[in-house]
Amino acid sequence: MNTPTPVVRLAAAAALALAAFGASAQTTLRLGHANNPGEVAFDLYQEFADNVTKKSNGQLTIRVFPSEQLGKEVDLLQQLKSGALDISTPSMPTLNTLVPAFEMPSAPFLWRDWKEAETIILGPAMQPIWDELRDKHNIVPLSKIWYWGWRNFTFSTKEVRKPEDMAGLKVRVPESPIWVEMVRGFGAAPTPIPFGEVYTALQQKTVDGQENPIPTIFSRKFYEVQGVLTMSRHMLQNNTILINKASFDKLKPELQKLLLDEAAAASAKNTVAQQGREVSMLDEIRKSPKIKIVDNPDRDAFAAKMTPVYPKLEARWGAEHWKRMRAEIDKLRGGK
Repeated sequence: MNTPTPVVRLAAAAALALAAFGASAQTTLRLGHANNPGEVAFDLYQEFADNVTKKSNGQLTIRVFPSEQLGKEVDLLQQLKSGALDISTPSMPTLNTLVPAFEMPSAPFLWRDWKEAETIILGPAMQPIWDELRDKHNIVPLSKIWYWGWRNFTFSTKEVRKPEDMAGLKVRVPESPIWVEMVRGFGAAPTPIPFGEVYTALQQKTVDGQENPIPTIFSRKFYEVQGVLTMSRHMLQNNTILINKASFDKLKPELQKLLLDEAAAASAKNTVAQQGREVSMLDEIRKSPKIKIVDNPDRDAFAAKMTPVYPKLEARWGAEHWKRMRAEIDKLRGGK
């Protein structure tokens, strides 16, 4: 029996791809995101797009617009809703502009670990919120999970170990109610500033501090213009990969499945990479003579300050949503 040559095998593989995805006209989707070169997400979003093109045999291509080329995260979300953009990658708190309850997974001091958060975000407690995003705003998830990291505070000069140390400080926050109420609860002055302007604001001491995950603090070089890093781990940030529902619905089922599969693969790869960077980049920051790291702040004292804050946020999110998610968390913890 003759052994097929490499050329024959390649032709057979191409035939299988054509059989799977058909020979219909090519479809191009536009993906806009806010990440810059040097960030894990920047490379993975492009890899996601390349894999979709390759595995669909060119039937589906994704054109990537990085680094806020098409607008800031909130602008991209509105474009996604209208259909001007097909795919985008907002953080869950950014989705509060459409469905306020998407802030809940970012609630301060809510999670014990990432696995717990991942289980709840993917589970039944959050499903009604995803349903609302679909039914009211024409957006569906390709991936509900995109690990970004535990957020920590940096400050210009003051060593912050407990909430009282933050009294009167001006702290940059994203333009989202959950951050504003959290920082206010700690006794500081929340100061919303667009993300792209944070480095300059810190450098010019327009604000006294900010908070972000370690990979962001490192890649954006915030530690160069701050004197203190407080490892508060006060909030877990999760991002998403979302698609306009009409854009998704027009695709053949095989292409829909390909998008979902490749988004899931990219998400899993991102989690491993980003968690690794949290460790390696913190090690690099430790080498800087410019910054002091407070490894053991009084997290219990910070968490206690959230007791009067949660009722304000619960009213915004919807009492039933918050009750359902907390019940699911209690159930999960009870099973351990």
